[in-house]
Amino acid sequence: MYIKVTTYGFDESRLDEALAKMDATIRGDLKAIPGLESVEECRIDEGQGMIIARYDSEASAMAAQPKIQEIFGEMAEYMTSPPEVKAGDVIWRM
Repeated sequence: MYIKVTTYGFDESRLDEALAKMDATIRGDLKAIPGLESVEECRIDEGQGMIIARYDSEASAMAAQPKIQEIFGEMAEYMTSPPEVKAGDVIWRM
């Protein structure tokens, strides 16, 4: 299992609009990515978000990169800073 944590800034005044777009189009795009098991998005501060994505393997995460970059491009109008990514293999689970 492989986890990617992405932090980014977003336009708080357009949050509802961004979430509606994610429900209407992005959700289906993400579900179609092989090896992507789950995605959670959190508000960590005013205008700051964090995405936690779980993949079945690092290879799947790397193979998904072009599609993930395309999705971030589709959501760029709502973002106020570029995404910052940290990732790694899971070494322990509850």
